[in-house]
Amino acid sequence: MKNALLTPLMVASSFCSFAQPTMLGDINPGASSSYPCWMTGYNNGKVLFFANNGTNGYELYVHDSNSRLQYDINPGSSDGGTINQYAKMAIINNVVYMVGNNGASGNELFMWNGNDTVAPTLVSDIYPGSTGSSISELAVMDSKLYFNAFTSAYGNELWSYNPATAYLQRLTDLYAGATSSNPHNMVAMNGKLYFSANSATTGSELYMYDPISNTTTLAMDINTGTPSSDPMGTILMNGKLYFSATTPAYGRELYSFDGINLSRLTNVDNTTGDGVTVGAWTQKQLCWYKNKLYFSGTNGASSSQLYCYNPVNGVTSLVYAINPGGPSAPKELTVYGGKLFFSADDGTNGAELWAFNGTNVPMMVANIDTIAFTGSQPSSFLRYGTRLYFAAATTTSGDELYSILDSVALTVQNIRFDGNVKVYPNPTTGNATIQVTLKSAQQLTYTLTDITGKVIDRAELAMTVGEQAIAVNLNNTSTGIYLYRLTDDKGVMMASGRIEKQ
Repeated sequence: MKNALLTPLMVASSFCSFAQPTMLGDINPGASSSYPCWMTGYNNGKVLFFANNGTNGYELYVHDSNSRLQYDINPGSSDGGTINQYAKMAIINNVVYMVGNNGASGNELFMWNGNDTVAPTLVSDIYPGSTGSSISELAVMDSKLYFNAFTSAYGNELWSYNPATAYLQRLTDLYAGATSSNPHNMVAMNGKLYFSANSATTGSELYMYDPISNTTTLAMDINTGTPSSDPMGTILMNGKLYFSATTPAYGRELYSFDGINLSRLTNVDNTTGDGVTVGAWTQKQLCWYKNKLYFSGTNGASSSQLYCYNPVNGVTSLVYAINPGGPSAPKELTVYGGKLFFSADDGTNGAELWAFNGTNVPMMVANIDTIAFTGSQPSSFLRYGTRLYFAAATTTSGDELYSILDSVALTVQNIRFDGNVKVYPNPTTGNATIQVTLKSAQQLTYTLTDITGKVIDRAELAMTVGEQAIAVNLNNTSTGIYLYRLTDDKGVMMASGRIEKQ
């Protein structure tokens, strides 16, 4: 059994500071896994994903008030989809595009209009027959769908689909003939699609597709000639692409590209070794948080730890060595509820859910699997609505769908409000506390209502400088969402949010 006992101080600081993750249903009952992935937010309240219940194979699911099988695309026990822990479906004009398999086509491009009575339909059998075109990444730019797909004649290349005209076309043959260029890491910037791809003359480098001229060009040959720089983890922020790439002189480091100029940002390892560690093609590897770029890095002495790059002064620094004796392998970096959430291994509990507020030491949010040395291996992170969704595995329930609700994600504050509001516990089974911290004394009115607007509680509060608490009693109310408001003496809203009673 892995060590689930931490010091009292660490338990208090890491566990009690956060709401705890909730499993949203044991889709494949018992210790077997449903492997939820392709998680995508849809239609103002639903989470779509593929999962395996042990009977129908890997099929399309939806979660709103519960998790349920939406469609058995490939009837029977055969799979109607494919496992991809890090990819998302694509949505254009409320139509969902996904990779499905009806049993005859193989894994191909499917579409669904969101109507519960209408099944997903095949857009095109790109590689005819049961083999499938092996689509692994979907991207949207200017209401058109872009994706990679395989055919025997051209290998895996870049394709597009225009829903307005139902026009499907192959866009590239970067590696001429049947050899694949494998386009991936697709990101739109300034009306152009940037992606990593391989060719016989450049190796794996950064390419650009221009829909106006319908041409694809090499955007930057970072590792010149036929060797590959293999750009990975590309994100767009402040009008620039950020990614990691490899060169003989510096190994794998962080770069930025504005469409014209390329800049190397880091030399974490300070030698020719890799300073940035990477994962799968579509995995979240870089994250912009509080005006800094966070990533998994190594300086040669401290392997695979949480690092950040500050664009203001150009300084790269180790945030914290979560596992001082080995790699903590932070990944799935996602901003939610004002914090940076990620998966990391502290060397004792295996890979579990962690969070960082930009100032204090990163803390483990939850020890989801207290038995396996590998931990629960959180993956497929999706920030949607007021929750963070992810997949996690336990010894007793297998790999299933989880979510966490952070009170910060339920709170809205007026920029004129000279203070801070936090609600805990949220969700609650009865009592909750609204913690108000003020920099100046204020007269506030507190109002609590249900979702129909019915007033549950109201009080006039003369609040002083510092921290004070408003007690919320929901013991005699039904489960559901309750709304609170804090207004000033003129009736202007200073802070509002939601409290969920379970």
